[in-house]
Amino acid sequence: MFTPASHRPLSALLAFFLLIPFALLTACGENNNGPDDSGEGNGGDPTTLCPASFQYRPQTRANSVYVVGSWNDFDRTAHAMSGPDATGTWSAEPQIPAGEWGYFFLVDGAEVDDPDATSQITLDGKSYARVEVVCDGGSAASVKLSVQSGSLIIDRAAEGQGALTATLELVSLGSLEGVNVTGTLRATDGTTRELSASELSLSEDRSRVEVALNNLADGKYTVFVQAENGPYADDIALPFWIEAEPFSFYDSPIYMVMVDRFRNGDTSNDSPIAGSETPANFQGGDLNGVTQAIEEGYFDALGVRTLWLSPWQTQPNRAHADTISSELTVHVTGYHGYWPIKAREVEPRFGGEEALHQMVRAAHARGMRVIMDTVLNHVHEDHEYVAAHPEWFRTSVNCKDNNGWGWDNAPITCTFNTYMPDVDWTNTAAATQFLDDVEWWVETFDLDGLRLDAVKHMEDDVMGKLGTRMRQRFETAGTDFYMFGETYDGNPDLLNKYIGNGQLDGQFDFKRYFDGANQAFLSDGSGLGQVNDATWGSINAFGEAMMVTFIGSHDVPRVISRSDNANRDLTGFTWGTGLPQISTDQLAYDRVWMAMFHMMTTPGVPLIYYGDEYGEHGGSDPDNRHFMKTSAEMSDQQRAQLARMQKLGEARETLRGLRRGAFDTMWVNDAAWGEGSGNLWAYVRKDPEGDPRQSAVMVLNLKDTDWSGDNGVELHSRDALKLTDLGWTSGTVYDLLTGNEWPLSNGAVTIDVPARGGVILSLR
Repeated sequence: MFTPASHRPLSALLAFFLLIPFALLTACGENNNGPDDSGEGNGGDPTTLCPASFQYRPQTRANSVYVVGSWNDFDRTAHAMSGPDATGTWSAEPQIPAGEWGYFFLVDGAEVDDPDATSQITLDGKSYARVEVVCDGGSAASVKLSVQSGSLIIDRAAEGQGALTATLELVSLGSLEGVNVTGTLRATDGTTRELSASELSLSEDRSRVEVALNNLADGKYTVFVQAENGPYADDIALPFWIEAEPFSFYDSPIYMVMVDRFRNGDTSNDSPIAGSETPANFQGGDLNGVTQAIEEGYFDALGVRTLWLSPWQTQPNRAHADTISSELTVHVTGYHGYWPIKAREVEPRFGGEEALHQMVRAAHARGMRVIMDTVLNHVHEDHEYVAAHPEWFRTSVNCKDNNGWGWDNAPITCTFNTYMPDVDWTNTAAATQFLDDVEWWVETFDLDGLRLDAVKHMEDDVMGKLGTRMRQRFETAGTDFYMFGETYDGNPDLLNKYIGNGQLDGQFDFKRYFDGANQAFLSDGSGLGQVNDATWGSINAFGEAMMVTFIGSHDVPRVISRSDNANRDLTGFTWGTGLPQISTDQLAYDRVWMAMFHMMTTPGVPLIYYGDEYGEHGGSDPDNRHFMKTSAEMSDQQRAQLARMQKLGEARETLRGLRRGAFDTMWVNDAAWGEGSGNLWAYVRKDPEGDPRQSAVMVLNLKDTDWSGDNGVELHSRDALKLTDLGWTSGTVYDLLTGNEWPLSNGAVTIDVPARGGVILSLR
């Protein structure tokens, strides 16, 4: 075990060093907010030696134990550990150069991982326990701020009466006599002000800082506190929300905006790239357009409070040839945002930095969260870091070589294309810089979470590094910072590999996507029994993880076209003629509606890919990325589809149980359907706080005929899961989608369920 300084007695702290795992690292006196061009690759001065402390307790008797680390090329005999002591523990305090290192224990000649290591590092393709060494430089004046456990309270007595109180602890390697503390408050509109003496105070012994804010309006705030002790300083950020009900990311669908294809809010920044075909060129969408939609209430009407925007970093100002077939070569650009060339610059075609600030502030003013699409696997060859630090990147193996050999056989080291260098996360300088950049984006623009692109194509420890960094900085006030990944695979073991343990909160639920919903809803290929099984399969596989459920995305053909008998066979096409056309068959819209109903009423964080809410058509990339239609441009069927999606979003907002409640199945009938069974399915979401009026019962019908009148659906006391289990004994139940209501007596009710549709029942 490597012992963090915070777990040692003060006498050890006064040894003038600070050595803690990377997961807990704060460099004294430094603020790594800018690009680091040193190229040292170890996060510190390799000529400076610092005392370190390692402990290890073998499970069985050992004759010799060494700590072996990368700081001296894994010399196996340089650092013998003494022991065992009375507890059976071996220890060593070697002098180690400043920097980030991997290590293991050599126990009677056998390599043993540190079982108490809190983070890992990958070196030459092998994973090791990680330590980061930061020397104090001989001064006893360094300082550290942290929130005192249990002291932070956020309250809202009424609108305009929000409050935050917190106690921050000050720890120093030496005297706190000269410490000075200052603070600022950033408000929802981005304005900042200094904290007054009544809002920020230092205890008499200077070991605690008291923060007390009152009379805050609803919105998002961040308190920044800085402590200075001579030449050394530390700061802490406390992001928090004042709102009527504390938000959970389960409370809202995620709406994915493809920035260039959503809305053109400012034609002055339009600048397509010469030589590229229109479907793969910049078409004028920008951040101002997103802001307009926010302020007009477009997302409010859908019940959306979380926006995920495609990457907004600056893209190359040139096109690349893409060979589709022997007869067709097209030219593509970075309109999608996944080819960054600048570390900290907003694409000018999207409106630049100020447009991003305005968009985030507009979202926060309405209680909406903003998720940044984070590209850490690769950059474009024109990226500023490629020329400055070529050693940070790999370019030798193309994933597409040998008929795609690299995708499965070299997923971490292969490049997605010849012009997309792969980030080498085993290079410490590169890893540090890219983490610094993400932190800069989140703090500068007041963001609320990250979507991680291409997770399985990066080293296994990247999500741990990133998760630790983000949570230590942005969850200090208890506000969730949501991180979810894209690992394009249905294997739950692979998806779970990156969830929890300080890594991601969840991932796209490819397991459920691949396991049944598409066949049952989009093509009548299977029954609701399979959908029920797929839903339970996901719940059992991922437990408490906040998985993102979806039926459409920017990586697959449009869901309406996959649902349409006239267009389904065309969805594999990307360019030219023969592409899917606008759907006119109502069956296709109904199929998408049923799939959306299922997604929005079962556990998970549902995703709406822009345009799917009204039925935008399209084949494969880039044909699945048409410019968003205005209401005037939509067909009557599309406007009707949008209206019922808005009603579905409104229903989901209404009931807490529908958003956060535990799922259970009442029953699935055994009627034959497609290649399976079940055309009628009843299930529940029980309110986590036990309020019967916040629970929901859903009944979903795949048939093209209603269940009504004498043929209505009975929910009664003979069901395995009874309505009385929800506290539904008598009264009236009603459908949140239509307002239809039915009398409930002795825990039984007979309801009507529309053809190719469903009901969301609540207790009146």
